[in-house]
Amino acid sequence: MRKLKVVVFDVDGTLVKVYSSWQHLHEALGTWDKGKKYAEQFFQGAINYGEWARLDASLWRGLPLDKVQRIIDHIPYTEGTQEVIATLRRSGFKVVLLSAGLSLVTNRIEKEVGIDYSLANELIMKKGFLTGEVKVNVPFDGKVEVLHGVSERFGVRMEECAAVGDDETSIPLFEIVGLGIAFNPCSKRVEKSASVVVKGENLRMVLPYLLASNV
Repeated sequence: MRKLKVVVFDVDGTLVKVYSSWQHLHEALGTWDKGKKYAEQFFQGAINYGEWARLDASLWRGLPLDKVQRIIDHIPYTEGTQEVIATLRRSGFKVVLLSAGLSLVTNRIEKEVGIDYSLANELIMKKGFLTGEVKVNVPFDGKVEVLHGVSERFGVRMEECAAVGDDETSIPLFEIVGLGIAFNPCSKRVEKSASVVVKGENLRMVLPYLLASNV
């Protein structure tokens, strides 16, 4: 295996203890009844991802950013997240977050822990309030295209990247990177698509596989 240079992490369900930051925000704000219907429409093929994201975001129009940020800031990290990221960066890896969740979460991690690059979906703000609009940077089924941009940004090949994630959005990444780690995979499909499967409460369990590639 080629020496790894970049580690790409999924965020929801991997670095933080929520399955979906979208759903978590819906539940905290009392909008999950409608949000759940939009999710069902997407998975039934009735709407595309952009439409789903816009419908979700529209439910939060006019909410103050500080209220939303407080909810995001109370999402717990997966045990070991800070240590894993810090160790990888000290070891010479670039750490990248690619999330079909919300940039409010990735921005928090960037501020509190430190990373090299991130992309997620942005709720649009104006004068401290949500406008009900969203900028989709990472579609549910579009992480491969985004990863190509990351590889160009850091001047690396796909086989020099590792991906760590738990859900179906990571499957296409696992198929093209040098090392795919399914951390507590949410389905058998995710599990079967990965090079390595790690199950447990502590993210530190992925470190030996990542560090071993560069010994």
